Amino acid sequence: MTTQAALVLGSGGFIGRHATHALRAAGWNVFGAGRAAAPHGLDHAYFAGDLRDRAYVARLLDATRPERIVFACGPASVQRSFEDPVADFDAALLPLVQVLDGARRATRAPGVLLVSSAAVYGNPDSVPVAEGAPCKPISPYGFHKLQQEMLLDEFFALYGLPVCKARVFSTYGPGVRQLAVWDIARRALKGDFSLHGTGTESRDYLHVADVGAALEKICAGAPFAGECINVASGTETPIAQLANLIYSAAGAAGSPAFEGAAEPGKPLRWRADTGRLRALGFAPAVPLEQGLAETVEWIRAHE
Repeated sequence: MTTQAALVLGSGGFIGRHATHALRAAGWNVFGAGRAAAPHGLDHAYFAGDLRDRAYVARLLDATRPERIVFACGPASVQRSFEDPVADFDAALLPLVQVLDGARRATRAPGVLLVSSAAVYGNPDSVPVAEGAPCKPISPYGFHKLQQEMLLDEFFALYGLPVCKARVFSTYGPGVRQLAVWDIARRALKGDFSLHGTGTESRDYLHVADVGAALEKICAGAPFAGECINVASGTETPIAQLANLIYSAAGAAGSPAFEGAAEPGKPLRWRADTGRLRALGFAPAVPLEQGLAETVEWIRAHE
């Protein structure tokens, strides 16, 4: 157990909430921050403000004095990044650079953990994808995630700021409101079995509670020397198989009808090499079938 302080930026968001829970469960003194007012039901100190404001960032870091900052805020939609790449860039890069600059100015510089994305890899040449694989993004979202990582490289190389990049693969779970699991389940619950893509695309799924647990393991055990760490299950699941698992969980009698064309900005195959994460003591706790059943029930209740 630890009594160190952690500041989760975006603590009211999908991944941020679970990172906060995992950190608290491990004994961290957790503070949260976001642009909106404190979300309902938070059980930790929360600060609202705009991270693009240098003075606000300075006050936030002075009030919390964290050993670790988890940057879990910003855009999370490939489609919207295509529609408005400028807005995606602004929301992804400008808050982060202010946080990094505030951190390097702090009396005791905290380690900054960026919640990045496997989107930086684009279409990998082979799987499993190791952290040393070439980064070849295929969407504005992916490019901006890679540019976030480059900002961490800059502050590590020039200022010695401790940094680490968590490349999160496909996340799902109760609370999800985008991506394949959300889309497939919503359609199935309405009796609609038409789906985008070809069905042969694959993803590496990790329940959001496991993502939060992985981020805590990284905060506690990673060297924060500029490294990248894949956050995933290490298991490849074709979308057609995923759809059938969701239909089973939803009690929906149907078969997926894919439109037959790959979607722009979406990779064909993903499976992560998770050796670095496993070395920190992480192992997934939520089986895919169980997690999908929980997620479908949540979507049923909230649609």
